[in-house]
Parts: sequence; structure tokens; C-alpha cells
Amino acid sequence: MNPGPTHQSPWDWRAAMQFICGGAGAGLLLFTALSSLADPAWLWRGGLLALVFVGLGLFFVWIKLGRRWRALYVFLNPRTSWMSREAFFSGAMGLLALAGILLASAPLALVAAIFGLGYLFSQAQMFKTSLGIPVWREPAVVPLLFLTGLVEGGGFFALAAVVFGGAATWTTAALLLLIAARWLSWNRYFQKISAAGAAPVRSVEVLTATRRLFILVGHIAPLVLLLAALALPAAAALLAALAGLLAAAGGWYFKFHLVARAAFNQGFALTHPPA
Repeated sequence: MNPGPTHQSPWDWRAAMQFICGGAGAGLLLFTALSSLADPAWLWRGGLLALVFVGLGLFFVWIKLGRRWRALYVFLNPRTSWMSREAFFSGAMGLLALAGILLASAPLALVAAIFGLGYLFSQAQMFKTSLGIPVWREPAVVPLLFLTGLVEGGGFFALAAVVFGGAATWTTAALLLLIAARWLSWNRYFQKISAAGAAPVRSVEVLTATRRLFILVGHIAPLVLLLAALALPAAAALLAALAGLLAAAGGWYFKFHLVARAAFNQGFALTHPPA
């Protein structure tokens, strides 16, 4: 007796939006905090947008809940639950970021960004500890999702730089390196989950179908544009913004499919049916 894998149902598109928006917000906050050390104006330019992203992610989780006030129970078990840790990190990140914006304090924003990295790491660990879903429990998913959030944040920072100006060259170089690192991380992850028996066939089929677009839109095109931006200072801001948009869109595309399309459980098998 061997019932085939079925797709998990608790995490749907709303859960995907939490990881999509939350990761982008945490990544954007890091770029904003680092840039604000040289130009405090970035606290308002990028800090508020980062908080909006994180807030949107939490909103999508809120509308998914049945008994919504029970969400407060998430704070009860930080010693063993990555979801609890995510909640604490997000709360600290939000309060410190808001204080940094209101007080025009770059150091406070930087501390908030460090908590944001903890928030992003906790999100990635939540996938790894979901043992019933093979494409989530693969350890290589942790660096992939962590880097994806940073890339998305850097991408939106590049977009903000077109609107407000004043972005330093280091942000373009950092985004380029992060995209390259995410590509390497994706290749390692895909190699692991596509090995024989590592994940349900249907999960691998979904991720294989997304692979070409993810690599082309999320990696190759942005890398070419960023190299052009470094070589052409006059057009650097616009080229970096386009690269950032594509890199972020690629990350969102991947995360949506990982959560809402590829998450088949491993099924179960009975060698000898009960008598």
C-alpha cells in the first residue's frame, strides 16, 4: 500500500505572500540601514518601505487565520519554535526600525536590520523543519531563501535609488554579488532535490518548470545589467533599478512556487497492510 504524495494545504498563496513580502522587507532594511550611515535621509526613503513590506506579509498571515487572536500564542515557545523566533525578531525589528526613522538614528536602524536578518533566517529555518515536505526540509533551502530575501531587498533599494537618488556604487556591487551567490545556492539546492528519491516527482516537475525563467529573469539578465551599470556610470542608476526589479521578481516567482505549487508531502507506504 503506497498512497502517492499530496500537496500540503495549510500554506497557500497567503502564506507565500508572507515569505515574499517579509523577506523583501528584511533585505531592504539592511540596505537602507547601511546606506543611512552615510546619508540619514535613507531612513525615510527606504525604512518606511521596508516596514510596509513586512507589515503586508504579516497581514496576509492574519487574513489566513481562522481564530485570529490565537496568533498571540506564537510568542509562547521561542526556545524550540522557529515560528516563535520569527515573531520575536519581527517585533524587535519593527519597533527598532520605527524608532530609528523617527529619531533619525542610523545606529538604531542598523540594529533593527540585524534583527531583520534573524527574522529572515527564522523564516528559512521554518521550511527546513517542515519534515513532511521533502523540498522544504532539504538543508540547502536555508541559504537559498536567506539570499533570496537579501537579493529582493537590494533590488527594491535599487528601484528606490532611481526615485530618490544618492545610492552609492557599493550597493550595485553588493547586489551583483548577492545575485551570483543566490544562483550558486539555487544550483546546489536543485541538485539535491532532483536526486533520485530525494523529493516527490511532482515537486521536482514544478521546480524544473520554473527553473529556466528563474535563472534567466532572476539571475542572467540582472547580472548583465549590473555589469553594464558598473561600466556605464551615466546610466548606472537606471540599469541597476531594472536589474533589481528583475532579480526581485525572480525571487518572488520562485518562492510562490516553492510554497504554493511544489510542496508535495512524501506520502507513506505500508509494506504489510494491517491484518
